[in-house]
Amino acid sequence: MKKLALVLVLAASVLLPGAARSAGCSPLDCAPTGSSLGHGLYAVRPNGVLGSVIVDDMGTGRTRYQLPEGILGGHLLVHQEQGGNGLTWFDTYTGRQIASASGAGFGELSLTGVSQDGRRAVLFNVRKTARFAIVAPHQRVNVVALPGQNWGFDALSGHNLYLLQYKRSGGYEVRRYDLTAHRLVTAPLKDPHESSLIWGTAWSRVTSPDGRYVFTLYLGPDGGAMVHELDVHHATARCVELPGSGNFNLGTTYTIQLSPNGKTLWAVNPGFGRVVGIDVASAKVRVAFRFAAARGIAEAPSSSVSDISSSGARLAVAVGGSLWVVDTRRHTVRRLNHHPATAVAFASDGARLWLANGTRLTALRL
Repeated sequence: MKKLALVLVLAASVLLPGAARSAGCSPLDCAPTGSSLGHGLYAVRPNGVLGSVIVDDMGTGRTRYQLPEGILGGHLLVHQEQGGNGLTWFDTYTGRQIASASGAGFGELSLTGVSQDGRRAVLFNVRKTARFAIVAPHQRVNVVALPGQNWGFDALSGHNLYLLQYKRSGGYEVRRYDLTAHRLVTAPLKDPHESSLIWGTAWSRVTSPDGRYVFTLYLGPDGGAMVHELDVHHATARCVELPGSGNFNLGTTYTIQLSPNGKTLWAVNPGFGRVVGIDVASAKVRVAFRFAAARGIAEAPSSSVSDISSSGARLAVAVGGSLWVVDTRRHTVRRLNHHPATAVAFASDGARLWLANGTRLTALRL
């Protein structure tokens, strides 16, 4: 993280289109988004990652059903009852409620995350101490209490609870709590070649289908960016710096997508005109190439939405009124004009792209 001399409070000054929960926050928290669920289904969240979920059929472009607000993990969605600690699990493949549980008896708790497979919910409460309650149907609630108020949730896999510890001096570290041993591991997770301290704003996130990797894109005030690769199975972390800097608004157009085979993480930035392919196994840049940078999008932050085809051969990125189609094999980029979209998704046939604007889908033949 050598280039990222960043400030944590940066997101408080960022105004993004479609922000649902506050006037200033990163798209990781509140911008409209979309993500593939598998089985030919796509989740569109017009009001941000904690808003309601519209599940669309990528073959027909029709809406299958709508699920309440909650957090997605694997093919499950966890919903917290308004004003209470009751939790409900939904299967996104069918739209049906499949389980319920409660975190009652441990204070006023808010849903802050789920395990990688979505089977466990993480509730959070901060008073004099930080308290995390891990809740699952038909299981005893597991409570983790930590001193201070400077803690946040990052990920949960197996017996490892990954947390963010915010430092008074600025920045934060990734810490691991061993649920089996009931202890916080002393050393923070870090890239062997970098400092353990992370500076910047978490801008977007992608999780591998098998739940092993969590990729987080961090953005700095000068537009510089890096990817933090967390391997939750082996409790290791790596950092990969991305090209482009000098303009924060251009940096906000960075978006990341994981190839279907899970081997390459693609990072695309229309503002800087950059495409980077990161080899997941080595956490190193495998390929990088340029294309004509977008004009007219440097006046304000402009978060991108993206999707990758089932073959991994094409990647679509939309920002403002333009769409870029990246050929990941030939290393070419084609630009198209279209209406603004809150999410994009490749159709099942790979020949069309669905553009979502709120609850409406339109098809674009590529």
